[in-house]
Amino acid sequence: MSTIEGIEGPTPKDESNLRNRPDLALPSLAIHDEDFPQFRAPPAVSVQTRDQGYAVGLFFIVLGMVLFGLIMVYSSSFIYAQEKTGDGFSLIRKQLVYACFGFVALWGGYRIPYQFWKRVAYAGLGLAILLLVLVFVPGIGMKVGGAQRWIHLGGFQFQPGEFAKFAVIFFIAHQLDRKHERIDRITAGILSHFVTPLPIFLLLLLQPDFGTTVIITLVIFCLMFLAGVPSKYLSVALLSGAAVGGWLAIGTGYRRMRLMTFVDPWSDPGGKGFQILQSFVGLHNGRIWGVGLGNGKEKLLYLPEAHNDFIFSVIGEELGFIGIVGVVAAYLYFIYSGLRIASDCHKLTEDRFGMLLAAGITLALGLQGFVNISVALGLVPTKGLTLPFMSYGGSALLVDLFVVGVLLNVGKRRGAHV
Repeated sequence: MSTIEGIEGPTPKDESNLRNRPDLALPSLAIHDEDFPQFRAPPAVSVQTRDQGYAVGLFFIVLGMVLFGLIMVYSSSFIYAQEKTGDGFSLIRKQLVYACFGFVALWGGYRIPYQFWKRVAYAGLGLAILLLVLVFVPGIGMKVGGAQRWIHLGGFQFQPGEFAKFAVIFFIAHQLDRKHERIDRITAGILSHFVTPLPIFLLLLLQPDFGTTVIITLVIFCLMFLAGVPSKYLSVALLSGAAVGGWLAIGTGYRRMRLMTFVDPWSDPGGKGFQILQSFVGLHNGRIWGVGLGNGKEKLLYLPEAHNDFIFSVIGEELGFIGIVGVVAAYLYFIYSGLRIASDCHKLTEDRFGMLLAAGITLALGLQGFVNISVALGLVPTKGLTLPFMSYGGSALLVDLFVVGVLLNVGKRRGAHV
């Protein structure tokens, strides 16, 4: 032992002996996670886990809306189908077949990596233009209710406007992503997003399909805002779009009549105002709890297009205010989930194309849903737009479910951690 300033301590030789004596060794001061589980760091949350949470909820809300829609299509179309075809189950049978094919299309859209749609954006736009041209070809195009919107081939009917709507949105998402560095220029920020799809707008207006044109235009403005287009350009574009829209609304006789009917439907209760007034009657009859599923009267050939454009009125009559709130809540949840997928895609992985694609799909379906609801409530003029996932219409359901699959693929994030 040695002494340093009166304090005895071990010599180097003694220290080596202590190291060779395990029975005299000091206990380890190392801290292990299992000793203090309350202080253990939480596991990393992956982007994939977070996005998939929203994607799973979105899938089940869409599944619920489609199943609910099948019930309401059956309820609202049976008498109409019996009167027109002699088979009350004819329309619901077709809708059920399209729903099955639609979920197959959803699975296909989910399995294809969404980056693939970048490479085919121009081809999709060209195909949409071709299909819209075929609508006007004798023997292929078909006119229903005064509108030339359908292609009829071999017993199969398809409405190209539904495909064209999302072809434009996919293209705009690609354009805004590709030209992001030049977005502060008027050509890259504004003009290219309207000039290239211009043939589609013109062909839709010729059908005429003013409602789909409005939805596409609104979604384009929203995507430009999300992409960071300067506000001065957006302001000019909005004013120009409003001027063109106003001119189209009052410059055509039937649209001007619709606008006047919207302002005062009681001015022509047996003619142009008949449909919206019958919608009011159905919603009034439903009150809080509704008259009961299947017990509505407006679908008994009083309300035109009860299984299609005005299915929301049948829901309000048979299921009341409670049913209306349920439908609105479903669309709000769909929009919330879709926009959260878009937001996380941009914030967590800085994927601008994925963000714009997810936002475009979500806004197109959500806006169309609320426009349809607003028409049934008399808040906007009639547009001829269906209620997504719920109205009767095979091509609309098929395309809508496919793009939901694409949206779910965007929500299937990989790799990163937060």
